[in-house]
Amino acid sequence: MGIFGSTYLLSRFTRARLDGDLRWLDVLGLSLLAGVGFTVSLLIGELAFEAGSPNEEQVKVGVLTGSVTAAVLAAVVLGSRNRAYRRMERA
Repeated sequence: MGIFGSTYLLSRFTRARLDGDLRWLDVLGLSLLAGVGFTVSLLIGELAFEAGSPNEEQVKVGVLTGSVTAAVLAAVVLGSRNRAYRRMERA
């Protein structure tokens, strides 16, 4: 949400604009894809909770679930955009 929100705010309150070939849905898809990279949270969770505690396991499950969810949502959004770009190319 941070990447998408920052991009939106920058385009709203500055002179920055998206390229004419891009849509906000493209930015959303790439923002979702960036959610896969938050696995560094595993390290933070490992440092925050002692080994073998239930919280450590919950952190792992939560981070991995979030990463998989981000990957699936990004695949859906970017897949639909890919189909749209292919249709535009054929026309």
